Amino acid sequence: MTVISCLSLVSPVGYSAGSTAAAMRANIAAFAELSYRDADGEPIRGAPVDALPATMRGRDRVAALTRLAADQVDPKQADRLPWGEMPIILCTREPQVPGARLNGIVGGLALPNGASLVGPHSVHVTEGAVSTFVGIWHARKLLAERKVPACIILAVDTLIDSRTLGWLDKAGRLKTSIVTDGLIPGEAASISVVSARPLLESHVTVHGLGLARETATVLNEQPFRADGLASALRTALAEARVEIHDVAFRLSDVAGESYAFEELVVAQMRVMRTVRPQQLVWLAAGCIGDCGAVAGSIQFAWAEQAFRRGYAPGPSAVLYGSSTFGNRAAAIVSA
Repeated sequence: MTVISCLSLVSPVGYSAGSTAAAMRANIAAFAELSYRDADGEPIRGAPVDALPATMRGRDRVAALTRLAADQVDPKQADRLPWGEMPIILCTREPQVPGARLNGIVGGLALPNGASLVGPHSVHVTEGAVSTFVGIWHARKLLAERKVPACIILAVDTLIDSRTLGWLDKAGRLKTSIVTDGLIPGEAASISVVSARPLLESHVTVHGLGLARETATVLNEQPFRADGLASALRTALAEARVEIHDVAFRLSDVAGESYAFEELVVAQMRVMRTVRPQQLVWLAAGCIGDCGAVAGSIQFAWAEQAFRRGYAPGPSAVLYGSSTFGNRAAAIVSA
């Protein structure tokens, strides 16, 4: 058994998992004009965390997001966890994506109760949108070896950076007044705990986890068959011992590009053999934009809140992750 609980989630629409999930459930968006402009001189729309000033940029912005996530951890929950014994798994953007320096962003980071986030066997995962899924894989390995009682996953990312925005704009992937098939940049930070048994009342159980590689990405012209996402989904389903039509609903990091929508549909078609009347798909990016390496943590947190508060369409969900550079992931979860 692998259990994950969201301790803290700072997003453009909320400063906790509960408030963020409630806003996304109500379809409340947080899009606004940024202080950046695209190549045509038009203002770029994005989804910033309003607690951070627009003048805060680069590494300072990433570090501030990290501190804000730590400050929002509920002390009552924090007091129940074995701090100092849990490794921290830091999840950030891919190294190929231009952006702020990340060195030292967790150094000296502490919770409101004074506990330090940094523990033994620390891991840095640089896989973008699939980072949380890969982080859970690392956590399961450490837990299976009985080296640690639990693991902390700290995911942080911002696409609201001049280097990132310029890279997206140059590639034609940024949604502008001219380019409609693009994404809206966002930012977020999340802290979650992964354990072999429930340590907190609110959690989701991960029954299956699949990781795979896709060669036909949004950045090239290779023939597209969604091989990577379909493979990750098959692995997750096999581990969970269920079929895709048994899963009640889906969550995905699809952020607005047609490639990602098509990949989700094709992967589903390649795996599903029995039709079900309905299988809703929830897309966080419709409210908070593309939050990069935090996209996976947001999905786990939203599923956790949906199960806890009784508005999930059924007892199980499948979560999807797709990295810009080809890494793919899927997970089967339940309450």
